[in-house]
Amino acid sequence: MTHLEHSDAHPECSSVHPQSGGQPVENPVGPAQKGLDSLPERRVNGDMAYVTSPRAQGSPEVGMDPMSAIAQAFAPKRAVTYLRVSTKEQATRGGRDEGFSIPAQRDANKKKAQSLGAFIVKEFIDPGESGTSINRPGLKEMIAYLKEEGDTIDYLVVHKVDRLARNRADDVYINSILDELNIRLVSTSENIDQSPSGLLVHGIMSSIAEFYSKNLSNEVKKGMAQKVRGGGAVGRAPIGYLNAREVVNGQENRAVVLDPERSSLIHWCFEAYATGNWTLAGMAEELTARGLRTVATARVPSKPISPQYLHKVLINEFYMGKVKYRGALYNGQHTPLVKPEVFDQVQVILKLHANGERTRVHPHYLKSQVFCGICGERLIVTHATSRSGDVYPYFLCAGRHAKRSRTCNFRATLIDQVEEEICKVFDQITISAEARARYEQLADEQFLKLKSSQQQELDDYTRTREAIERKRHKLLEAHYADAISIDILRQEQTKLDHELQQVDRRIGALQQDLAEQQRTVHQALDFAQYCGAAYRAADEQMKRLLIQLFFDRLYIFPEDNDQPLTVIGHFEKPLDWVYASPVTSRARHLPEQGSAATPDNEKGELTGKSGQLACSVTTTASVLHVEGLNTAYLVGLTGFEPATP
Repeated sequence: MTHLEHSDAHPECSSVHPQSGGQPVENPVGPAQKGLDSLPERRVNGDMAYVTSPRAQGSPEVGMDPMSAIAQAFAPKRAVTYLRVSTKEQATRGGRDEGFSIPAQRDANKKKAQSLGAFIVKEFIDPGESGTSINRPGLKEMIAYLKEEGDTIDYLVVHKVDRLARNRADDVYINSILDELNIRLVSTSENIDQSPSGLLVHGIMSSIAEFYSKNLSNEVKKGMAQKVRGGGAVGRAPIGYLNAREVVNGQENRAVVLDPERSSLIHWCFEAYATGNWTLAGMAEELTARGLRTVATARVPSKPISPQYLHKVLINEFYMGKVKYRGALYNGQHTPLVKPEVFDQVQVILKLHANGERTRVHPHYLKSQVFCGICGERLIVTHATSRSGDVYPYFLCAGRHAKRSRTCNFRATLIDQVEEEICKVFDQITISAEARARYEQLADEQFLKLKSSQQQELDDYTRTREAIERKRHKLLEAHYADAISIDILRQEQTKLDHELQQVDRRIGALQQDLAEQQRTVHQALDFAQYCGAAYRAADEQMKRLLIQLFFDRLYIFPEDNDQPLTVIGHFEKPLDWVYASPVTSRARHLPEQGSAATPDNEKGELTGKSGQLACSVTTTASVLHVEGLNTAYLVGLTGFEPATP
């Protein structure tokens, strides 16, 4: 073929020189010199035989002098390389920073780039990232780099197509970006190019990679399902347990064992939280103080647990001997740390705290328990400091302080005096020795009846529980035999678990020691007979609980000209049915029905009713007068010091 014929066949390889008088001048760079490919078809991904851009293919621009064209044609190409392994173990195998696979891929990619006449300008690595997802740090960084520097990059070199993607969707997406940037994808292990046959091979290899990934995933899921059916644990053991490996007769056995350092703390955590006396934040703080920390990993150091982490621990069924897989529960072979009834109680408390937990801080244990006897508003706590530095706590009426109750004349009252009056209120709550003996006799008779019927009821619930367990066992067998799907198994298990929880709760109640309950009733009667002494001996927290137990509200009437400081308590239900009238700390003219101190029926009939049990509240008129605050104002001319008698 003459040079002229060659130019006709490939018009893009010739140009018209401005000084040739319009005659075609042969391009000194022939098709064989443009790159590795020599086919004349148009290529999709930066084909070296068809001129898509002077930068990518090294072909001369129109009007370029021959020497510049030759220089551009033989200019070295630029390439980037991408390396990936699927697991962290592969990335660190043999105790090396990059394992064995990544260095091998790097060497192969470097040799391939040299054979293309290109040099690698940047390397991107994803150690331990799955090829089934495009959300890989190294891949994202590479795509961003190519979009920014794409006009200077000729090749993307990978060891195999599956290093770049293991599903067809991601493969198409990545190759569309490369096509847009005129960058050619090169595999060191597979003979792919942009010809029709090369694209076919590329598509086949990508489909094989996707098939391999999905098939491997299915096989792994089968193995995991079989493992949990046998009671084995899936994945990393939660805090309180350890993954153990041991070799028996040359075979490696993997099991989950108790963590001797943390298991006791996790057990205590469940038992303590089930009492309802802890918040998640308080429990996390207490566990940290006791030395509980997470298990360190290769990437995350050991650290104290947070309330969010603790919540995940408390809802994990693994701790009561169950293994959860794809929403279904299986009986595990590991040692449970928590009894099922304790675990269920913890779930109940967590649901009660679903709207948030908070620990109220009260400046005084009587705050929110006492109310103004004049206007019915709450009493607030304030402190006054004398010139000598002594601090005196007072109760003020919130309504008068905020000017909501303009007719209220509640005077600031020392808290110590209010506390003493409340003690006198509890002194009035008593039952006679005869009434106590009668109540004790009634309780003992009722306990005898309970003992006779308890065993029969316990047997009935035990048989019901056994029937539920048989249903659960048959349900699992049907699932193992592929008679029911995992979704049906999950639904039926949820229903049976709910039934089992109710039965277990009832069995637990029946199995309680009646003798212990009987002793508790006797102690309660002792408290009712000597209520005043018990209240005085209690700490502040217990006093607050006793006030909440007995009274709906405590109304405080301040000292005035002819009336002493007085506390009137309206009983909480059902005690308002037991006691015939409100209890008062001293003789005082009670407000009329409907006033602040005797709320109407909308507040719950706090004034008591007649015709109740033979219990009484004695009101003593002959009580020594207790001096109140003698100043008319909280702050007088003499300062904060209370007046001395």
